[in-house]
Amino acid sequence: MMTKLTKLSSALAMAFALTAGSFYVPASLAETAAQQQQRIQERKDRRSQVVTERTGRSLSRAIDLYNEDKAQEALQVLLETRTSSDFDRAFVDRLIGQLYVGIDNAKAIDYLQRAARPDILSFTDQSSTLENIGNLLIQEGHYEQAVEAYRKWMHFTGEQRHDIYFRIAGAYLQMEQYDNAVQPIDRALALSDEPRENYYQAKLSALYGAQRIPEATRVLEQMVTLFPDSAQWWFYLGNTYQMQEDFQKSLSALRVANLLGYLESRTHFQMFGQTFANNEMSFKAAKTFEDKMKAGVIPENRQILMAIASNYQAAREYAKAAEFYGRAGQLDNDAEAFRRQGEAYLAIQRYRNAITAFNRAIELNVDNPGRVHMSLTSAHFYLEQYPQALAAVQQARRDSALARQARSWEDYIREKAKQKGVNL
Repeated sequence: MMTKLTKLSSALAMAFALTAGSFYVPASLAETAAQQQQRIQERKDRRSQVVTERTGRSLSRAIDLYNEDKAQEALQVLLETRTSSDFDRAFVDRLIGQLYVGIDNAKAIDYLQRAARPDILSFTDQSSTLENIGNLLIQEGHYEQAVEAYRKWMHFTGEQRHDIYFRIAGAYLQMEQYDNAVQPIDRALALSDEPRENYYQAKLSALYGAQRIPEATRVLEQMVTLFPDSAQWWFYLGNTYQMQEDFQKSLSALRVANLLGYLESRTHFQMFGQTFANNEMSFKAAKTFEDKMKAGVIPENRQILMAIASNYQAAREYAKAAEFYGRAGQLDNDAEAFRRQGEAYLAIQRYRNAITAFNRAIELNVDNPGRVHMSLTSAHFYLEQYPQALAAVQQARRDSALARQARSWEDYIREKAKQKGVNL
């Protein structure tokens, strides 16, 4: 329970010790700094009231029960207390609200709002009550009302506290009002006596949510300097650079993170490898993917096998590319992977291997079979297998988009076969 015995006792002691005063009428919100200062000072200086003797007896009984760990009985006494003045009612309602915290927060809010409404409590009690209302509204998910409660607290006290602004920003984040969250979190950062990581994280969330990526990047640049031991910020920095297609900076950030040992997960290393690829460092991309797959950090699946293969192919490491295209093809009978394997073998003149891969792709009903038959034509031709080359090119002619090219190839094959003494 939030309200400790010492707080309850001190509140009662203050009620008995202070003398009566007048009601407070709030000033206009459109006031000068001097007017605000004067208003608040007058409110602080205003003489407070004391509870009546009858109410005091009920409060004493409540304290005794609370001391005996009988919080429910103490609460019941307060609920049954009949008051004869507005001050007594506000004072008792405040204590009831405090005792309801954690038991029934909806009732706690209701009683605390009743207590605060007439603005008759002492300055300290009124201030803490307004703040507690905001805190409870946050806990109960009433974010818009919480923001208003905190604004009332600030207007009443004239204080500018970083933690209050942080809670206001948090309420806006919960409501997904990301742009509205930026200003209060900026105030929280400005008022804080030290860099607070959770405050920066809140600002980052607000900027990401508002799609203000360049600003989010600048925040992350601060965060990796202020909190260098927090691994995730390096990764996020690399990610935001990549979102803005600043691939060199993205790679630099991720390299630092890797050197510091901050890259650990599949997501980390997949992005790291992709950043190498984006910077046209295809061999490093493929090697990163391959090494982390072998280490078990990245799972062996079609996506990663194809990424390794395509990057090796871009690096002109055709044999390695063919190896991984083949593994991808075998994993799930993938016709496209076998087609690409054949093309990789074709590039390094391993024609027999290419023919095997192309035939497997055709068996698996590859998309655009005409293109595969054209590749088969080349492989058979360079092995001087002219009958097979002719059969492949005639299959390719069935594709209207390839018909002209196929006819030229057919004429060339017949000519070469004639020169070699092969009867077609």
